[in-house]
Amino acid sequence: MKNNDYLNSIIDCIENDDELLSYLSSECGFDIEEYDQLTDDLDFLMECSECNYSVEPFACDGSGGIYALLNSELVGYIDSEGQAGIVAKNLHDFFGILVHCGYISDFGKFGWLESLTEFKEHYRICDEAFIKRFSERFELENDPQRIYKMFRDAVLTQPRLIIYAASEEYEDYQQIFEIE
Repeated sequence: MKNNDYLNSIIDCIENDDELLSYLSSECGFDIEEYDQLTDDLDFLMECSECNYSVEPFACDGSGGIYALLNSELVGYIDSEGQAGIVAKNLHDFFGILVHCGYISDFGKFGWLESLTEFKEHYRICDEAFIKRFSERFELENDPQRIYKMFRDAVLTQPRLIIYAASEEYEDYQQIFEIE
């Protein structure tokens, strides 16, 4: 990600804070890798596939999944198990969701976006000083109701992130979030 000042500023902040870097990796499944490695990982995931968005990776999840900007604005997630979806309408929302939700994919796997009550059961109140500093510096949302709405609205964005198999040897990606 070469031309996104906001993202570069956040990545620099994360890389220069060992506690934040460790928290995001271990509690959120968010890892920073070299851009060339991320593009190689994305190429592997997208082998013999076509996507309805332009996809530019900016981080990974440690198990082969990729976080990417879609059409330079939306944030998508493509996992290594054949699922994909939109997780935020922009980077600012993404980082607010990430620090309070942890493993974003769990919200799809376990249906935690079905209701506000279910969401709140899995929402993380992060009162560690390093999370507070990060949130304040980038003015990230921390209200569970607002984060629920941001996350849910992003997941329901149309058109959805669609990755089609371009060969009979592969399968289309499934939606990671199935909510209405």
